[in-house]
Amino acid sequence: MSRGVSVALEEVSRRFGRTEVLHRISFEIRPGEVLGLLGPNGAGKTTTMRVLTGYLRPSSGRLLVDGADAMDDPVGTRALMGYLPEAAPVPRELTVREFLGYCARLRRMPRSRRGPAVGSAVKRAGLERVAGQVIGTLSKGYRQRVALAQALVHDPPVLVLDEPTASLDPRQVAETRTLIRKLGRHHTVLFSSHLLSEVSQLCQRVVIIDRGRIVATRPVAELTNAVELVRLEIRVKGDLDRAAAVLGALDGVTSAERRGDRVVVQGDSGGEDLAERASAAVVGAGLALVELRAGGQDLEDAYLRLVGD
Repeated sequence: MSRGVSVALEEVSRRFGRTEVLHRISFEIRPGEVLGLLGPNGAGKTTTMRVLTGYLRPSSGRLLVDGADAMDDPVGTRALMGYLPEAAPVPRELTVREFLGYCARLRRMPRSRRGPAVGSAVKRAGLERVAGQVIGTLSKGYRQRVALAQALVHDPPVLVLDEPTASLDPRQVAETRTLIRKLGRHHTVLFSSHLLSEVSQLCQRVVIIDRGRIVATRPVAELTNAVELVRLEIRVKGDLDRAAAVLGALDGVTSAERRGDRVVVQGDSGGEDLAERASAAVVGAGLALVELRAGGQDLEDAYLRLVGD
């Protein structure tokens, strides 16, 4: 079973005609690591994954797989990758085993290895119960597992998963997250997601891309516990918009935003007494303080600060 290899993009740019979609991006996925790729729609996440898996050639820069330049051996390096595209199409008329056998043939696996490879992919993707069924009769969650199994059938050391939980129901999302966590024990994994909570649960590091540029490559813990910020969550009885305006006017406050039933306040590290001053300001404005919680910023706060508007 694979144990993962390193993958690195070095100063990679990608242009379509005159439009530059990626601009000199660089990051490394370490052997056996689950790395999250975050970014708003149109940021360049899917293009990055297609370059990384060899489906697109970089306009400039290098892709290194296990230290080897992919331009020198594009077929060999692509063989080390398993790729799950977003909304991956699977043939509805074949059974699960028939489709995976076809994928094994496409991967040029010897006939003697195809059966065991299909069996292993079926087991690892949790498809034993439906392996003989026609794919078109399966639920969306199981069809997503079939798409994942095709990426696993040749047991590649690297897995690239584009929005693997998109459009799944909560139970299917939880099951897919558990599966990705298990895969990270034996593979190098890069996956993209719009769900910040998902990234924080599965990854130790995250790459954030915006407008085709890398804006951060950091440990999740560093992003969620940034020392330069103080974060308060404040609930009041009364006008939340007024509370946000009062809190936003305090010295040391960088933002005060209404979120649901509370106001989230961000302040700089110089505001060590910010909680005390915020409490006094709320009470002084004639609003009843219900709850005040202090803590580091969450991943969503960090993400929004980095990508901006």
